[in-house]
Amino acid sequence: MAVDTNYRAGIKLLFKNEWGSLVATFARFEYALKLAGYLKYEKPGTSAEAGWAGFAGDLGDGFLAHCRALPEVEVLFNAPPRLLKVDKDQAVSWKKARAVNSVSDLFLVVQDVRGSLFHGDARVHGERDGERIEAAQVVLDEAWGWALQHKGNPRLVQFCEAFRFTQ
Repeated sequence: MAVDTNYRAGIKLLFKNEWGSLVATFARFEYALKLAGYLKYEKPGTSAEAGWAGFAGDLGDGFLAHCRALPEVEVLFNAPPRLLKVDKDQAVSWKKARAVNSVSDLFLVVQDVRGSLFHGDARVHGERDGERIEAAQVVLDEAWGWALQHKGNPRLVQFCEAFRFTQ
């Protein structure tokens, strides 16, 4: 029996290469963060989740200042994506976006962009939505470059080594 795939026609029409690039880069970041010991939970037996806060701390506050100066990232500071929250009646609605006051906050906003794209609304109808996706990719690219420069930090070195695909 052939399945009618028209239910996802809008995805095919709207899908852009930038979407796949961000999702794939983000996934590889999380994998490399885990291998480098950047873990959200360190207790044995817990699920291995990427610890973005530790990574942010190792990049340092200079990374935040660097990103603030990049025009292509400005949208993440001035108009980050709103957050989908549960209301009292268990409905969901879009609420206020988080503020970016630290490197950890910046990575949370990148996670919000990726989460919305991968798990949520993923409507890229407005110019700003596409800008957010591109800006999130720039933040990851800049974080990679920043990590490469910190050869004195063993975890950042291990992150860079783990990120690369080997054959």
